Amino acid sequence: MHELTISVEEWDRWRAANPRSRRDRALKCLFLNRTTFSGILHGRAGPIGGRAQVSKYKIDCRFGLEGLTRRINGVAELASTGRLLDVWQADWRTALQRVPECFGSLEDHEVVIYLDPPYVDKALWLYEWSFDSEEHSALASALLKDARYRWLLSYDDHGSVRDLYCDQHGQTTLHVSQRYTAAGSEKRTVKDELLVTNLPTIPPSDRYRILDPQNLAN
Repeated sequence: MHELTISVEEWDRWRAANPRSRRDRALKCLFLNRTTFSGILHGRAGPIGGRAQVSKYKIDCRFGLEGLTRRINGVAELASTGRLLDVWQADWRTALQRVPECFGSLEDHEVVIYLDPPYVDKALWLYEWSFDSEEHSALASALLKDARYRWLLSYDDHGSVRDLYCDQHGQTTLHVSQRYTAAGSEKRTVKDELLVTNLPTIPPSDRYRILDPQNLAN
């Protein structure tokens, strides 16, 4: 990562590349996520700053090596200390079915699953593959009614998501507001997200607020 050249030419090379090793596939994903408009990986978005690079924000404006290194090292530490057991690239049904097969020796409360479903708003723009309303509903039903383990998932703050998780089955919904500067814009934007979890204890933080279940649904 530290040896990469951040340029439009390299962006073209990585976009066309079909790497075979997991390491190189991960590097391609990282490079394109940090250098493509809005982090979009499929063919509908171009490099940050445009091909001519005349914008105030250039292609390398989101490729902060210090921050990326810190995050990657943090994940590595979680894995090396046994707190991060595995990462699966799979659909959610397969992932939930595999948990008892892979971690059946652990008690239910010792397993925490993090799921990262596609956001609802602008899904066709953001993703090559997204969920329709039935798939979002099926995931919510599986987690709220059938999941044996602790779980956490993240979403955009969308009315349909609030409606899906408004009926309490022991879960908590957190509202997270993040301020960021989008590539190509000089304005600070607030990005609202939801975290939904059945963890029994939520640590206090000024980075989120717990939503009142009585006022969750729109």
